[in-house]
Amino acid sequence: MPKVKFTTKFIQSIKSEKQTDYYDLHTSGLGLRVSPGGSKTFFYRYRANGKNRRYTINRFSKVYSLAQARTRADELRSYTKKGGDPYIEEKTKKNVTKKTFGEVISSYKEKHVSQLKESTQLDYKRRIKHLISGDGANKKTKSRGFDPERYIKDIKRSEVIDYLHEIAKSSPTQAKRLQAILSGIFKFAKDREWVDFNIAREITLKKRVAKDNKWQNRPFNDQELKILWKEFDNHNEPIGSLFKMLTILGQRSGETRLMKWQDLNLKERYWFITSPDTKNKNSTYVPLPDKAIEILTALKNRKLNKTYVFPSPVKKDKPIYGLQKAASRIGEKTSVNDFNAHSLRTTVTTRLAELNISPQVLSKVLNHKNGTGNSVTALYNRYDYKKEKRAALNKWCGKLSDIINKEDQEITTA
Repeated sequence: MPKVKFTTKFIQSIKSEKQTDYYDLHTSGLGLRVSPGGSKTFFYRYRANGKNRRYTINRFSKVYSLAQARTRADELRSYTKKGGDPYIEEKTKKNVTKKTFGEVISSYKEKHVSQLKESTQLDYKRRIKHLISGDGANKKTKSRGFDPERYIKDIKRSEVIDYLHEIAKSSPTQAKRLQAILSGIFKFAKDREWVDFNIAREITLKKRVAKDNKWQNRPFNDQELKILWKEFDNHNEPIGSLFKMLTILGQRSGETRLMKWQDLNLKERYWFITSPDTKNKNSTYVPLPDKAIEILTALKNRKLNKTYVFPSPVKKDKPIYGLQKAASRIGEKTSVNDFNAHSLRTTVTTRLAELNISPQVLSKVLNHKNGTGNSVTALYNRYDYKKEKRAALNKWCGKLSDIINKEDQEITTA
């Protein structure tokens, strides 16, 4: 334990082939640990409760000087003389703030996920299950993920990268979404000083070679609409009715799945989508044509759920989560092999344009962010277009009824 009078020049020049502790002749208790790698760290050595203690002060650098270390050592000497034990207190503090991965997940869901719109909350909660070992939807997903009892600070970046790359082999989109959520979780933990770094940031995942999509976003022709509507009739409820509602109203799938009875006025014939449930956070008024009223009245009489119009058939008091599997089944049963829910919105949009509905009204029907098709115009034009929206959807509903009721030989396929 060499004892020397510390100077800045001495500290800058000193090197050691093995870890060596030096003690300052000027300031009692102040030490400097020099490692073979070149790092130089100040510490304070004292005695408490019959034991020798070493308390790390800070690393010598351009921003932390010898003078600062001496001042801190004087403070610590005064504190320990009064019976304080900074080493034990620091150790206790670290143990208190040490969080498991499971605890951080729970806090993240409570503080962050709960503030998101309902459909996004459902998506986050479903994907977060993939991150926790033993909590996936099937044997494959249960076998991967991170132990919820493990301290989050002990998880290494290399483990996160390996985990995401394994998922990316078969599902690159899923891997990308999980990486974004993991990055959010680690940022959440870093902000609370539960971890030192966000180890899930900026991870580049290998892209799978692109294949032809099973479906494409396109409008359906008259023949396809008739076939699809018939299949909706035969499908399990409330999914069949949900597809019909998408075909009638052209609203977003995520927003329609969250439709609540409290947001409907069947007497006044409208659905008011509140801002928390919309993609762009803009509430919107959706007129309900005759066909929509018929479907909603039938569902109400069935009393499937008090809250949601389209409740999940498997999860109690939850809305239908996704339509991909149902859409695939419908595609397999019909000649519309590339059927998907988003193309129903495209179909309604295209047909409204064909019916000479103006771009301003069409944009309002779809609840686009600008509302009138132009950001500058939207800033000043505060007209709600309720009458025009109702007229447009009634016009489309009339056309849809004609398509559904026509004989097969009369239907165009263009």
